[in-house]
Amino acid sequence: MKLLCICDPSLYTSPLQDVPTTYQYFAQHDQIELFHAPAEWVNDPHQVQAAVVPQFLTYDQFLQLDTLPRSRYALSEFDLVFCRRLKPFPPGYLDILGQWSQQVRFVNDPVSKQEQMQPDFLAKIAGPYIPDTLITSEFEDAYRFLEQHQTIVAKRSNSCGGRGVFKIWREAGQFWVDNSLTGTRDFSTFERVMGYLMGNVPEPLQLVRYLENVTAGDKRVVVVNGEIYGAYLRQSRTGYWVNNVSVDGDCALAEVTPEEQEAIAGTVGAYCDRNLHTLGYDFLLDNDGIWKISEINAGNIGGFARLQTLTGKPICDRLTNWMLDYARNLKPSERA
Repeated sequence: MKLLCICDPSLYTSPLQDVPTTYQYFAQHDQIELFHAPAEWVNDPHQVQAAVVPQFLTYDQFLQLDTLPRSRYALSEFDLVFCRRLKPFPPGYLDILGQWSQQVRFVNDPVSKQEQMQPDFLAKIAGPYIPDTLITSEFEDAYRFLEQHQTIVAKRSNSCGGRGVFKIWREAGQFWVDNSLTGTRDFSTFERVMGYLMGNVPEPLQLVRYLENVTAGDKRVVVVNGEIYGAYLRQSRTGYWVNNVSVDGDCALAEVTPEEQEAIAGTVGAYCDRNLHTLGYDFLLDNDGIWKISEINAGNIGGFARLQTLTGKPICDRLTNWMLDYARNLKPSERA
């Protein structure tokens, strides 16, 4: 299989992260010929510049992949494209990939990815399985939601690792907003809060009731084509409300509860029907002790290499065997 992986190596600061590890695994696999392209090379709707990845790839070599000699390839030369680019996506990136999808098969279809990134998509697909949620860019609606729940979380769609997630509450006559990257800020009016959260992005925010049990951890369940590969719990070492590993989270193997299995079964078909096959379900513990969906990630989801380390099971083999079958059994022009 000729596999094209898209990522930006400089964004991965540890050799233990999922992308460097899976790159190394794919490079050594005897049924895979691995090619690499960073997002900046995604600039032509009909062809791609790509570099051949060496078979025995060290982490230092991974960091230097963008400097390797590159050649131009017709998209039809590849059997499968696996996008491992972290959000935020550059302007026009998904649009060009959408044109590619008419010529080559993707692990996760970029046209459907654009649909999935819309702020209201999760609420439409997973409404019964998520906490109280409001999708809005309107000041008055957002303020009523804050008044109702006292503490809320605002999420931006084109972000990852907790960077676009903000905790909002009112205290001592001021409005407070906390973010793992920018820290805590106070505002005299809620109108200024909304201006800060919206920035120059016109799309609505996803507002969610804050869950008091968030310090119990953020559970990632890795799902491929409807099959649960396993789960692990990310938990902040300092008790911070954001549990991402990119902040200060540690990971431990976790069980998938019956309620989580039900939530996955009730939602995964909508993603598979859209050719979104590798999914990272994130669950948070609600006040009633039930784990609720906080996100369903369908972009560059992590967890394959981490699950393999935590379980000692050949998770990367399982993923690769599915990818080989998927590339072999479906024609690039076939789309749901």
